[in-house]
Amino acid sequence: MVSTAGSRTEQDVLAIHGGTPVRAARLSPTGERFGDEELRQLEEVIRSQRLNVNSGTKVHEFERRWAEYLGVKHAVMVTSGTAAIHVALGALKLEPGSEVITSPITDFGTIAPILQQLCVPVFADLDPDTLCIDPADVERRITPRTRAILPVHLAGNACDLDALLDIARRHNLVLVEDCAQAYNATYRGRKVGTFGRLACFSLNQAKHISCGDGGMVVTDDDTLAGRARLFSDKAWPRDPNDPNRRDCLFVAPNYRVTELQAAVALAQLTKLDSICERRTAAGDLLTSLIADAPNVRPTRRYEGGVCTYWFYAFRVPAPVRDTFAKALQAEGIPANAGYIPKPVYLFDVLREKQTFGTSHFPFGYAPFRPAEGQGEIEYHEGLCPVTEREIIPCMIRMPLNEFWTEDDVRDAARAIHKVAAHFA
Repeated sequence: MVSTAGSRTEQDVLAIHGGTPVRAARLSPTGERFGDEELRQLEEVIRSQRLNVNSGTKVHEFERRWAEYLGVKHAVMVTSGTAAIHVALGALKLEPGSEVITSPITDFGTIAPILQQLCVPVFADLDPDTLCIDPADVERRITPRTRAILPVHLAGNACDLDALLDIARRHNLVLVEDCAQAYNATYRGRKVGTFGRLACFSLNQAKHISCGDGGMVVTDDDTLAGRARLFSDKAWPRDPNDPNRRDCLFVAPNYRVTELQAAVALAQLTKLDSICERRTAAGDLLTSLIADAPNVRPTRRYEGGVCTYWFYAFRVPAPVRDTFAKALQAEGIPANAGYIPKPVYLFDVLREKQTFGTSHFPFGYAPFRPAEGQGEIEYHEGLCPVTEREIIPCMIRMPLNEFWTEDDVRDAARAIHKVAAHFA
């Protein structure tokens, strides 16, 4: 490492400036995620000739096994993580115009279901160290129209669930967890997905486990589970005592998943513990190795929690962030400047309220229209200042996964120290 400005060695010169890279070949750990176990499960489905959930067994088996694995009473498998959030909100029977408080850094799959259920997303700022929603700001955003809190466990790191549950209880709100990026993450020794009235998971290609696309809704509430199952299936009651009944009980989409997806998910579930343990070990090791790197701030987890690192994030000063990421790439280390380029509330769909035709519905819906002088909800720069100033322009993202070896992690740490020392 560099000790003084005048004592640089050849190893200290950044590769981006012509120095020797930490790794001669780019670090890009990959491996086989799908194999014989998935093929065996798929063959059973094909040979059964029953590919639909209503005639097969695999979807119901996966639902049962996922509920048992997580330690909840009910699980409903659907077509995506986005669908899972829509189903969860649909199960709550929220009135049009209701407000749902959520995170400004997330995939738009968190936000679209709020609008699709004719509700209004409200954004609370984030804690700069955990990258998760700040409970104090959540409480500040509550209005008479607020009905639910939808925290996002970003990048495998758990939110402050004690504080959020306390807020939800005091204000009579429903907590719905977005666990799409946080398989097996824990908060005070308990898995995420077991705190809220409902919780949602994703099985898309990039997640810890995958069946291509899919999602799950979980709950301990019998009534919500029944409503969620109906909502995912056009609200078709499917009464076994009246198989010819074709009416639907309320307006709902069709998010039925196939036996083929469930077959792959069943095989993937057997690998989940190992996948998460390896990600956690690699991520925690990297955090320990770069803890003293100058001006580098790794993501913090709450005491007693486990992060399962859907990706690895750390922050550096905003003015050097982009060059820092390029310098790491030149050292042979995969790194990207940021996760999303701006808070989701600055996406055109929200800033311009591009919802249903030209109506802007549900914004300004009469029963929930703000009292005179309050003004309509607007999405603008400065809405979440910590997110805008201290997180998005400072974040560097690394695609850490279960295939990283200890040597890979140590090389990444060496490169981060090398680049950080240069900018220090």
